[in-house]
Amino acid sequence: MNLLAQQALSRALARGARPVPAAEVLPAAPVPAPVPAPIADGGHFDRVGYLEGRKHALDIVRDGRLLLELQGGRSQLADRLRQCMQSKPASFAQGVASIIALVQEVAQ
Repeated sequence: MNLLAQQALSRALARGARPVPAAEVLPAAPVPAPVPAPIADGGHFDRVGYLEGRKHALDIVRDGRLLLELQGGRSQLADRLRQCMQSKPASFAQGVASIIALVQEVAQ
């Protein structure tokens, strides 16, 4: 046990110690919740999320490689990748978007 905890315990167990009412310890007015700052430029970018997005998109492309050979299959695959971008962090979505760009580039 650290020194601060030992001191608090010894004060609590000392003779003549009296319980402290909660009203004396708690603030009189509730503390307002902090307001989150708006995220600029589409959110926080982190490299790990970007790489995870690319990896996930590549797995989808590998699983749907037969679609690449069908007529209109590349657009279907790109639509599936766009669907997996929904409700994801910005960095993850950017990783998926880079793979979508590659799939569309190969289609031309």
